[in-house]
Formats: sequence, structure tokens, C-alpha cells
Amino acid sequence: MKNLLLSLICVLLVSFSFGQDKSIKAKKPALKQNSVKAVEYLTQTLKLDPKQKAIFMKSYAEYADNMTKAIKKTSKDSKEAASSPAVDRKQLHKYMLRFADERDFVAKECLKKKQVSKYDDLIKSIHPFTLEIREKKKK
Repeated sequence: MKNLLLSLICVLLVSFSFGQDKSIKAKKPALKQNSVKAVEYLTQTLKLDPKQKAIFMKSYAEYADNMTKAIKKTSKDSKEAASSPAVDRKQLHKYMLRFADERDFVAKECLKKKQVSKYDDLIKSIHPFTLEIREKKKK
């Protein structure tokens, strides 16, 4: 009877340990990969030189890392405080705006005047939460 009970407890512990935080781990690589794709897209359209591309890579990688931390933080807060999903989205949105401003400030510092105006147009086609490139709709 003891063996059966201990075996059951071990099986439950193992199954619970493998079932945690899958949503956060799934989003992290996608954000990192999408940040590289976004920088490649911006490099091609803005015709960035290697130094500018390195600055963009660094700022977008930092943005992806910060967004991953923000997603993790807001998901932990929701479990502990049992707050509504709308509050979590608002908090995540605040983080996103702050991180996007930091990223854009660093990126715009290394661009020329013509590139800055083009960057402002191009950044609208990159989704701020997932960094996926959206195609512009033709009117």
C-alpha cells in the first residue's frame, strides 16, 4: 500500500512539474526570432549600414527581452493577485509603450533625417507585442 501511494505521489509531482509556464517559453523564442526578422526587414527598406544594423539589432533584442520579462511579470501578478485580464493587458500595454519609446529613441539617434521619416512609417507595419511584420493594406 505504501509503494502504491508513493508511486502515485511521484507520478503527480512529475506531471505537475512538466505542466508549468509553457505559454511563456513558447513566446520567448518567437519574440527573439521576430526581432531578427524585423531588423532584417528594416535593414533592407532603410538601407542601413553595418553600424546602424548593429545598433538596431541590439535595441530590438533588448526590446524583445524586456517584453518577455513583462509578459512573465504580468502573468505571475495575475496568478497571485487574481486580478482581471483587462488589468493585466493594461499593465502589459504600459510596459510595451515604455520599451518601444526606448527602442525607437536609440534607433532614431543613429538614422539620417530621411531614414527617420521612413522609419516612422515602417514601424507601423511591425506589431508591437509580437514583432511580426504586417503587410500594408492597399487602398
